[in-house]
Amino acid sequence: MNNVTVSLALLFIAVLFISQALLLPAAGKKVKHRELSRRLKETQRNIDDESLSLLKEHYNKDLSPVDRRLIIVPFFADLKKMLELAGMKISLSRFLLIVFLCGALLSLLSLVTNQAWFISVTAFISVWVIAYLFVQNRVTSRMARFEEQLPEALDIIRRALQAGQPLVQSFNEVGEELPDPIGIEFKNTYNLLNYGYDLRLAILQMAERVPTVSMLAFSSAVMLQKETGGNLSENLQKVSEVLRARFKLERKIKTLSAESRLSAWILTLSPFGLFFALKLASPEYIDPLYKDPRGISMVSVGIVLLAIGSLWIKKIISIEI
Repeated sequence: MNNVTVSLALLFIAVLFISQALLLPAAGKKVKHRELSRRLKETQRNIDDESLSLLKEHYNKDLSPVDRRLIIVPFFADLKKMLELAGMKISLSRFLLIVFLCGALLSLLSLVTNQAWFISVTAFISVWVIAYLFVQNRVTSRMARFEEQLPEALDIIRRALQAGQPLVQSFNEVGEELPDPIGIEFKNTYNLLNYGYDLRLAILQMAERVPTVSMLAFSSAVMLQKETGGNLSENLQKVSEVLRARFKLERKIKTLSAESRLSAWILTLSPFGLFFALKLASPEYIDPLYKDPRGISMVSVGIVLLAIGSLWIKKIISIEI
């Protein structure tokens, strides 16, 4: 196998995963989402079986026959959920088909250009990894926008309630005044309520579509008022104030950690920049690094250590609020 090809493949994989380690959220976000899912499941126990059946029927009626079979597998069910969270208007089967064709085309191209079989396999796997990371990045971005818009949405709902409008109509006001993603989500909830859905069921479905801490706080406030009574307008005002204070603290932490994040990028990317600079300036000096077996071993160990260091830096500069 050509040592140059192996080195380039390892270099590509390293840059891909290390950059994503710095860009994507740390494991704490996933743990938080699992906790939200657990609480939503506990809420489902308080809803009657007929309502849950209605919820599942509404979800499955929009799926194609192929997608219904695919979501039986837990991995594909999670991927379908990610596509929904990302706001991507594409079916699961079509997404899998597009990614498979792109991976197969890239692998075929590498074989036609007489590359090693290892490169073809790496190319095929890399397409799937890139597609997964792209969807995950879209999910993170969309959830962040939703949380930023939620305090304004709560203010609109609160003013509508104080003006004497029903809660259902206030959802329509949010849907008409605010852009995607929060406008679409509240508009969908308003449509479900107009179709005769129970309020708790519609709120639960929106919380499942947008599993964030802010949405859990809003849904808890609405459901609590539905079951025990109280001043919903006052409760929403308190939730809005807490969320704004949380975002203010997040922005302050982001500003204070900007230098650390820049240092992380410099420390992570400087080895690759130095490699290409030496390759252009003195090729004979850098050639043993990927032509000698010992050089390949050194590069492999360095990539692993660099990836571990990037994840470590990410954990240090990521502060959960």
